[in-house]
Amino acid sequence: MIIDFHTYIGESILGQSSTEKELMKNMERNNIDCSIVCPVKTTDPFFQEQNKYVSQLQNKYKGKIYGFARIDPNLGKRSQTILEEALTSLHLYGLLLHPWEETFAINDRKVYPIIKICEKYDVPVLVETGYPWLSHCFQVASLAEKFPKVKFIMSHGGQFDSSGYALTDVDYVMRKHKNLYIETSGDYSDEGIERLPGEVGKERLIFGSHFPWLDSELEIYRIKRAKLTEEEREAIYYKNALSLLKTEPIEKSCF
Repeated sequence: MIIDFHTYIGESILGQSSTEKELMKNMERNNIDCSIVCPVKTTDPFFQEQNKYVSQLQNKYKGKIYGFARIDPNLGKRSQTILEEALTSLHLYGLLLHPWEETFAINDRKVYPIIKICEKYDVPVLVETGYPWLSHCFQVASLAEKFPKVKFIMSHGGQFDSSGYALTDVDYVMRKHKNLYIETSGDYSDEGIERLPGEVGKERLIFGSHFPWLDSELEIYRIKRAKLTEEEREAIYYKNALSLLKTEPIEKSCF
């Protein structure tokens, strides 16, 4: 079983686009059982319509798509209201924060009210991580320290850097903050994927592909080729995601 914890559907104003049909075909082709779908950036700065669209997809493909809300912390109390509605009325399963595309530092005080809402509803926060000055893993860690009850998933191995210079930073924050998790898309380090289960626990790595920006087949292969036990591989591919989503495994069904 494979759960993809990091995908997007929609037409972004920044150039990338994907449709629900393309996602479902990609899932079928790569034997992905279900996906976490996040809204893309459009001309709607509050993400209200995008959140509704993701909720509709979640209802249409029940058990195959789990939606995450997205908001811009720069936009104050209205964004907070929209997030509450997304988690209650729209029944979305978590929150995506994208400091690069919305241009804010993940540990800025303006983010605190948003995280308090996630704490209230006990939902995870997926952070697009690895962008200098906005979402370096140390910045995510400082937010995690202030909100120890909230589970933060750092995308792209917590670094998104093929040079590997940030690997030691990731190791440090993962050891220090137990509410930090790693999502694996774009993690160029086999060493990191192989080492972290033994150092911080197999429960804290989660598979993601970053579809459509990255290639799902390659991202799945990263985990397959890594020197992991079968138990560790199963935890990364789907068990940890199920735990974060607080849901039961789905039965395989035809697309």
